[in-house]
Amino acid sequence: MTKQKWLWALLIAATGLVLYGIISVQNWGAGCVALILLTLYGVKKDQTDITWQKFLPIGFLALLFPFVMYNYAGSFWHSIVSWQTGNVHHYFKWNDLFASIPFNDASFLWFYQPEWLVKLIGWIYWYGFTLSFWACMIRSFFTKDVKKMLHYAFAGFVLQVPLILPFYNTILLQEVWYVYGIPDMLDPWYRHYTTEAETLNWVQNCFPSMHTSMAFAMLLLARRESSRFFRWTMTIYCTLIIFSTMYLKIHWVIDVIAGMLFAWGVVKLADLIMNRLISRLPARLLLRTRETVSPVAATTEKQPE
Repeated sequence: MTKQKWLWALLIAATGLVLYGIISVQNWGAGCVALILLTLYGVKKDQTDITWQKFLPIGFLALLFPFVMYNYAGSFWHSIVSWQTGNVHHYFKWNDLFASIPFNDASFLWFYQPEWLVKLIGWIYWYGFTLSFWACMIRSFFTKDVKKMLHYAFAGFVLQVPLILPFYNTILLQEVWYVYGIPDMLDPWYRHYTTEAETLNWVQNCFPSMHTSMAFAMLLLARRESSRFFRWTMTIYCTLIIFSTMYLKIHWVIDVIAGMLFAWGVVKLADLIMNRLISRLPARLLLRTRETVSPVAATTEKQPE
């Protein structure tokens, strides 16, 4: 085997390990993998004409970058919440205020909650925060479009985490079930705690809803894709994630609306960053063809199927 073929085989193997690692972080089951495969339906229609040999080196790095963040996000977030609990003195405490606003608890969605439906919606909520993001990222990888991958990355974890922390460090708003003193809809299936300190790690940081902001940002970008099937798959899935935050007595209606507005702002910021990258980075780093004008124009234009 020549050196070039050996390096190519190594790169393919490394990419496979990253994809496997993405699945392993949260121990995704068959349902999560099935959703990823569903989003890949018809992916060839959206693939660029760049060869895999040209795309894979930079595509691998574009996939590795958010995976490293994702791999360490859980422990990082728990350390932040633990620090908040012991050190942050919030300027605004909104539990009583939000509980006093009519219909703000989304109780109008609680009229039918059999165990099977709660488990199904619980599954959507539990995995939706990361699965909505990775469904878009992995599909973008298989379209061989590094610009699209970077766009989703910026609109997702890269920008949302640092920009949302100032809200969480100044505003104390806790989950609906905890404020009302009613049973947690996700316990014991998806999350467990035995002490008050463990409970506080779960119920802090409601405004704005980051489950909502992540799902809505992915929905907004997915709506720009040319594949009608992918657009509607992500629209339905991301809408169910947003619905689940209220159905499970976790988020308040107002912080869900705030999450959607926050996501809209982050997507606009990601658009700006990508336009700057396109104009300043060498075309070869973004695997740009001569016909490409801007990432926003490229992702907004919808081709007939």
